[in-house]
Amino acid sequence: MIFGQMGDMMKMAREMQGKLKQVKQELEREIYDGFADGVVVKVSGDMEVKEISIEPRMMEPVKKDNLQRNLKEALKKALGAAKDAAAKKMKGVTGGMGLPGLPGM
Repeated sequence: MIFGQMGDMMKMAREMQGKLKQVKQELEREIYDGFADGVVVKVSGDMEVKEISIEPRMMEPVKKDNLQRNLKEALKKALGAAKDAAAKKMKGVTGGMGLPGLPGM
């Protein structure tokens, strides 16, 4: 009886792992746009910055390439911190049990 329940739990865990992997792959392919007064930021569903565009009027006194590079780097760091925080929170929810397919797990 107990072994049957363990087998069911293992099967459910494998199914969950497969679903989590599929969701992660889907998120990596999806792109989301953010707009803010002349600035467009594109990030993937797994929170990786893909592109930043800034209208020329937004940076007349600043060099465009430097502004774009610095903005992208700052966003990467912020998103990295967000991913780390999410992983820590998920670890708390799962009781420290590592779940393959989840960022930081």
